[in-house]
Amino acid sequence: MTSVTAYNIAVPDEQLQQLRQKLDHTTFPNELDASGWDMGVPLLEIKRLVDGWREKFDWRPGSFLEATKLIPLLTKSNRDGPVFDVVAPSLPNFGFSQGVKKRGFGLAQAVIQGGDWGSMIARTMSQYYPQHTRAIHLNFIPVMPPYPWRSPYLFIKSLLCVPFSAKDRGYIARTFEYFTRGNAYMKQQETRPQTLGYGLHDSPVGLLAWIYDKMRTWSDKYPWTDEEILTWVSVYYFSTAGPVASTRIYYEASAPKRAGGAYVSEDSAQEDLLEEADLNYMSLEQILAARAPQSVRFAVAQFREEIIMWPIAWYRSIGDVVQETEYDHGGHFAAWEVPDLLVSDIKRFLGNNGPAYGAVAGRDGY
Repeated sequence: MTSVTAYNIAVPDEQLQQLRQKLDHTTFPNELDASGWDMGVPLLEIKRLVDGWREKFDWRPGSFLEATKLIPLLTKSNRDGPVFDVVAPSLPNFGFSQGVKKRGFGLAQAVIQGGDWGSMIARTMSQYYPQHTRAIHLNFIPVMPPYPWRSPYLFIKSLLCVPFSAKDRGYIARTFEYFTRGNAYMKQQETRPQTLGYGLHDSPVGLLAWIYDKMRTWSDKYPWTDEEILTWVSVYYFSTAGPVASTRIYYEASAPKRAGGAYVSEDSAQEDLLEEADLNYMSLEQILAARAPQSVRFAVAQFREEIIMWPIAWYRSIGDVVQETEYDHGGHFAAWEVPDLLVSDIKRFLGNNGPAYGAVAGRDGY
């Protein structure tokens, strides 16, 4: 395995000074009386956060974010189950990571855990590298409905289960609420990320509102502190490739492959890697519709306030699902909101009494 070297996040003082100057000269829009969160982030919330960003927040984070609550729970030896060697990659062009230049981490076999884009990447890995991807744990599971030509058994079962249970109806209602009122950001980012990028790159307040809106509405009443909010936003604002670079993943995943690899945002490195490995480009739609090889075992954990939720039986269309769990709290950021619950679910999946115990040959975590 490639040796690990420490990376210290260092934001130049001139960038911090420029941020403060921009915050000093912010002009705010008005808002309708008593609109609350119905039309987006309330003005008073943004003004409070801007004041804190400018006057109180000394941003010197020591590590990347969402996985940081999980890592100590997964790597610390205790009696609650296996311990793990953890690789928590920052996606290319997110935060302080660079673009893709080479393949892999030097691991012959691995178990993958993912939410949000990590979920999509994990499922892609099961298609490209099933011999290396031994098991997958997901806490975000977008799927296509069980069509008869793809999953005839699930299709027939879904018909027999109509009407759905109250819980399943709640899942479907929340999903349709997201698709009708909550995913305009996705349409913008998958069609015109560059146009959006001018505002996100130049305006720290615009970026703050864009990200905080999702942090608040996608979580399950999690008590976000101002420091947490500003740290998350600052990672994007001071990111190596700029905040717009991370929006292009939506375009790249949804756009059909073009001649010359135009779907790649920075260079042709990703396409070169696919060609080198004799792999075909998969769009997001293809990933969602694909079923993993039977050798890859899956666990799915569904948290109450996730943005996309279906009847849990539908998830069996993604592959060999051997563990299914529904939780009555937690949201889209489960790794941050309820890390203990998520880690417990992972350890139950891979522990010595779990359905994926021994997934990695010779490395059971005990």
